[in-house]
Amino acid sequence: MLKSMNKMNDQNLPSHVMADLNAGFIMTDLDDGFQRCLKSSETVFIYRCDVNDEVHEETIDTDKIDHDEAICGFYDSVDEVRELYGDSALMIIAECYFENNCPAQLPTS
Repeated sequence: MLKSMNKMNDQNLPSHVMADLNAGFIMTDLDDGFQRCLKSSETVFIYRCDVNDEVHEETIDTDKIDHDEAICGFYDSVDEVRELYGDSALMIIAECYFENNCPAQLPTS
């Protein structure tokens, strides 16, 4: 899920995405609408992705979601996520939640 941005050419990114990255967001999925995350607190994460030329944003408090439901379709158990990602497990759980709830398309006007 997490992808390194170290070798990426910044010129390939839209300016609003670069602004987010400069503001502290990290790119979590380059191939899926420039999905990015900002850690707001130990349990709260702000996720954004571009869908149909619009930015979809969701603030996820991992204390307020069902972790097992959040990871459904990505991992077999929360323990697996903790084993694989250690201190980043809550961010990954939030990312799974976001991806499970992010609309495939935002309505167009």
